[in-house]
Amino acid sequence: MKNIDHTSNCIVAENKKHKKKQIKLHCSNKLVSVPVEKIVRLEGDCNYTVVHTQTKRYISARTLKHYEGILDDTYFIRIHKSHLVNILHAKGLDIQANNSAVAFDGGKNIEISRRKVKSVIEKFSFYNK
Repeated sequence: MKNIDHTSNCIVAENKKHKKKQIKLHCSNKLVSVPVEKIVRLEGDCNYTVVHTQTKRYISARTLKHYEGILDDTYFIRIHKSHLVNILHAKGLDIQANNSAVAFDGGKNIEISRRKVKSVIEKFSFYNK
């Protein structure tokens, strides 16, 4: 069994050929490069993070706070204590008095924390102009 710290390395690197940023994750004993623009959302689960792309899911032994620190806060926003979303993949906001959410393709809605609703609305209104 491998040491979790050894398998949890992640790197944000810029691909010199394509000028695109990527995250390198250790998954299933191999290194996987995930382009940052393909990441739809990240979901925290204790000391693990599930990285959701448009087609796949990857499990990393890093915290959500770690990814919040290395991903560009221009596009990634923390909407809940266990969710970090890429606003470029969001389809819209469902703002209600008691329950607000970010809508994604396929009918998936991620709840927004009450304390973060104002900052999420500001970020979305900035990108919708």
